[in-house]
Amino acid sequence: MIRRDVLTNHPDGSRWGRKPEGRIELDPADHEEPTWEVREPRRRRFDRRSQTILGLAAIAAMLANAGAAWAYWRLTEPEPVAAPAPAPIDMVLPGRNDLGQILRPGEDGNLLVTVTNDRNVPIRITSIGVGPGNVIADPEHRDAGCVEPRVRVNQMSYPVSWEVAKNTVGAFTLPRALSMDHDTARACVGANFTVPLRARGTER
Repeated sequence: MIRRDVLTNHPDGSRWGRKPEGRIELDPADHEEPTWEVREPRRRRFDRRSQTILGLAAIAAMLANAGAAWAYWRLTEPEPVAAPAPAPIDMVLPGRNDLGQILRPGEDGNLLVTVTNDRNVPIRITSIGVGPGNVIADPEHRDAGCVEPRVRVNQMSYPVSWEVAKNTVGAFTLPRALSMDHDTARACVGANFTVPLRARGTER
C-alpha cells in the first residue's frame, strides 16, 4: 500500500513551494515471513492382488536363496571316507583232544582249540578246518609204539564265530569233532594228541 502526504501551505511559510515527498508503506500482510507448508508424502496403498504378488515374490526369493545354500553345501561337503575292509586272518594252530575223556578206537571225542591273538585289534574266527601235517602223540606214547596214530578230524571245516580280544588267548571246544579209527594201535589209547588245524577269520 502506497501513501502520499501532500504538503499544504503552512502559516509560517516554511514549507511553501516544497514538492510532496513520497513514502512507501507496506501492509503488514505484504511483508510477513513466508510460511511453507510441509506435507508428508502420500503412501502408496497396495491392493490385495499387489500384496499377493509381492508375497509370492518374497517366497520365491527365499526358495532361491535356500536352493543356492543347499547347492553350495553339496559342493563343499567332504566326500565320506569309506571304512577300510577288515583284514583277513589265516593261521595254522594246534588242536588237542580232551584230556578229560580217553579217546578209544571207534569213538569220538572233543577237540580243544587254542587261538592266540598277538594283534593289537580283536579278531573273529569264522572257521576251523584240517591243517597241514599229521596228528602226533605225546613222546611217552610214541616211545610205546604210537608212531602213526589213526586219529582224525571228523569234518574238513567247521563254521564257528569265536571272538578273541587283542593280545589275548582264547580257548574253545568243538564237541565230538575228533575220532579214532578202529584199527588204531593199542599203544595210542589214552595218549595226548596234537592235531594240526587251520583257522580263518577277520580282524574286528
